[in-house]
Amino acid sequence: MTPSQSTRSILAVAALVTAGSVSANESPGAHQHGHAELQLAIQGNQIDLMFTSPAYNLLGFEHRARTDKQKALVAETTWWLGETALVDTVDTSCTVMNAVVHHQAGGDDRSDEHDHDHKEETSHSDFEVTQTLTCSGLRSSEPFSTPLTTHFPEIEHLGIEWVWSEGQGSDRLDHGESNFRL
Repeated sequence: MTPSQSTRSILAVAALVTAGSVSANESPGAHQHGHAELQLAIQGNQIDLMFTSPAYNLLGFEHRARTDKQKALVAETTWWLGETALVDTVDTSCTVMNAVVHHQAGGDDRSDEHDHDHKEETSHSDFEVTQTLTCSGLRSSEPFSTPLTTHFPEIEHLGIEWVWSEGQGSDRLDHGESNFRL
């Protein structure tokens, strides 16, 4: 199952609305090791999110998995990204309803759009994850958390952008920081 058209529209609006908060020297779509992006669109008790990161931040390499150990790491990372709520409330009330993980790293790819380019090497490889979460009782004053900056030590900075009925905003978490507020 892929995100609905309305989910894609909401995430596109979130990207456009918060793009103004990014300085000219920061390119939100640029492939930069150590940096990752998380975009949230919140409506009622539902969070639609998109997470993008260079594969290096998650795997420690960007080429297609060659060894059994690398293939196992790709499979484990893909599974974790698909099953773990990438944003949650402090009382862990969020449940993953739908997730799609796209990457070109090889291994057990749970993406519904497989890479058909059979080059052995790519100069830059990214992960893109979309999730739909259901969270009971979302409130604007409630702190949120993400496991991304603690689970993946190569993520030095996580840019977070959100849009919801009460406005929009952004934050930046450094490695090891996991809490933010809307």
